[in-house]
Amino acid sequence: MTIDEQMKINQHDFVDSEIWDLIRNLHPNLTDFDLQYDGNIVNQVRTVLSNFYVNVLKVCTEEDFYPYINGIKN
Repeated sequence: MTIDEQMKINQHDFVDSEIWDLIRNLHPNLTDFDLQYDGNIVNQVRTVLSNFYVNVLKVCTEEDFYPYINGIKN
């Protein structure tokens, strides 16, 4: 694995972890027992956030927000 690939994977892990924390922390009555990690939920929120940062705020590219790995959009 190249350094570039590892950096992209680290960005994926960071974004997904932050999204999951946001989901769990926004609702005061939600506990870990109520909601187990679900990649589909994270993906839905990530899609909305990516659109917001890329197309509304125009502060980054899609690639910057959630990098492609091996040229594949995730």
